[in-house]
Amino acid sequence: MPTVALIGPELCPIPPIRGGAVELFIDRLASRLKRWRPVVIGPADPELPDYEVRGGVEFFRINLAGWRGRLYKRYRQYFPIYDRQALEILRQVQPDLLHVHNRPLLALSLHRRRELKKVPLVLHMHNLYNSLGRRERPAPGASIPAAGFIGCSRFVVEREKSGLARDAAAHFVVYNGVDAGDFFPPWEYPDQRQRLRQQYRLADAPTVLFVGKLRESKGVHVLLAAMERVWEQVPQAVLVLVGGTEFGQGRTDRETLFLQQVRRQVDTARGRVVLTGFIPPARIPEAYLLGDLFVGPSQIEEGLGMVFLEAAAAGLPSIATRRGGIPEIVHGDLNGLLLQQHDDSRELAAKITLLLEDHDLRLRLGRQARAWVQEHFSWEKIAQRQEEVYDEIVSSEQ
Repeated sequence: MPTVALIGPELCPIPPIRGGAVELFIDRLASRLKRWRPVVIGPADPELPDYEVRGGVEFFRINLAGWRGRLYKRYRQYFPIYDRQALEILRQVQPDLLHVHNRPLLALSLHRRRELKKVPLVLHMHNLYNSLGRRERPAPGASIPAAGFIGCSRFVVEREKSGLARDAAAHFVVYNGVDAGDFFPPWEYPDQRQRLRQQYRLADAPTVLFVGKLRESKGVHVLLAAMERVWEQVPQAVLVLVGGTEFGQGRTDRETLFLQQVRRQVDTARGRVVLTGFIPPARIPEAYLLGDLFVGPSQIEEGLGMVFLEAAAAGLPSIATRRGGIPEIVHGDLNGLLLQQHDDSRELAAKITLLLEDHDLRLRLGRQARAWVQEHFSWEKIAQRQEEVYDEIVSSEQ
């Protein structure tokens, strides 16, 4: 059985105990590969061993604590510590394929290593080049001669064909997946929904749910402005904001200027807003029970948007912007509503009010959403697609 090394970014551990869509993808994919032996490489974490075999998957974790972490964060391009330690693991593992996630600089570093010249390398981007941090992206126009470029949406692949994917030998789309069985559609779990909502004193209040990082790029300020208009029509409505400002150890409760602004808006809001703070990934499926509908008014060009798949799995209709790859998974009159203008709080308010006041429409869209992701976005289907990509890349290299 051939071996694939799945190499994650250096920020968050795998499994994603600190959050992170990329880390979730790697973890769920690895456990479902059938014809390829997965080896997962990521950063170390105090709650995880540096090496373990879990569910038939080997996990190697690179220690970036102390001076290593400080040096790495400050001088990424000059001291590629993570890259070098990953290389040591690869020398030990001897994989047949390298699958690098969201780190073009790491892909470049590994590609240049003489001992890996004959190992096909795949660069998998879960968002755009412009969404990467300053220390995470190569210089504009840098050549990454990968055997394959994978995007999490058609949008990412088409956008990067003239950039990061320009010199890739082949291009593929592999969507994110979702474990629908981990989520709790409200019509199947009314008692559990009621108990959880009681914890936040929601009772039977119509509830608008947001899950994600509390950042301006995610449109939280647009959502708050829209709710001011919603409360004019539905004064008993509640907005629940689930999430912190960052992922990673010691970062989830980070106070930012934007979060301070959000707190001021909440304090003066004419209706009720609940800030839950960061919720660990293992508890996120349950958090969707709090809402009657999901709103993700992203202001940036998202690669895809894992939260929309999660909301669908939870049986909630979504309201979303037409930014990036989002329209590939949120379809009007199938699983939600799409905004014409991403920053129009009036339009957003009108769509929220429509769904809050139309129970039958909410239920129809929610049921359709769950059935749709069960059919098309199970991790088993995503893993099957990924193995097809692996096979095609390796066969083309022979």
